Amino acid sequence: MRIMNGRKGFTLIELLIVIAIILILIAIALPNFLEAQIRARVTKAKGDIRSLGIAMEAYYLDWRIYPAESEHNLFQRSRYEAGLQWLTTPVKYITSVPEDPFGGNSTNSEFSFYEMGGIEALGVKFPGGCLETWAIFTKGPDLNEGDVESAEPHYLTYDDGSVDAYAPTNGTKSFGDIFQYGGDSFWIGVHMGTADRKNYNPSKDTGLIVNGEFYLHRMPPKLQ
Repeated sequence: MRIMNGRKGFTLIELLIVIAIILILIAIALPNFLEAQIRARVTKAKGDIRSLGIAMEAYYLDWRIYPAESEHNLFQRSRYEAGLQWLTTPVKYITSVPEDPFGGNSTNSEFSFYEMGGIEALGVKFPGGCLETWAIFTKGPDLNEGDVESAEPHYLTYDDGSVDAYAPTNGTKSFGDIFQYGGDSFWIGVHMGTADRKNYNPSKDTGLIVNGEFYLHRMPPKLQ
């Protein structure tokens, strides 16, 4: 007696159609997923920089000076090139320095943190490098550093003469850095490396252009 098997498998054409449909769905969903990741990283960066700015002002209230400049590789730097670490010890103005979501390096596993630079204070009780006016920044989704200069962010030193903020309306991966300025607004736009009022001369005023607007002795808007 012959037993008939009524089950039927997929044909090759049917399998190819299913695979094609899956690939089309992936092609539709993947860009949206990647954009959502970038938007989440932008939100994190803005929140981190705002929190660091608040911690900087709290530090200033206690010490009447801001920490020193800070480079992205904090743990490989001296104290006076790792100023954001000052916010964590001995007083915890922040629990820890947050990592920069747009930092890092694909060729190694070192941590990367937000950078900070500015004009150095004159005659402070701490030896070396404390800031009078500062900028904290990340290079943003375009991953190109060049709008905010860590060495002298408070005056014009840029190739195109402007500091441009990242704006998602120009595209999720559009150019521009994410940044916030703080400290003494007098030194915004002044071409000096040390906040020395006795040797200040208006001829040293070069200004600072942020998002197409000229700033001199006034602070650019806070990070939105």
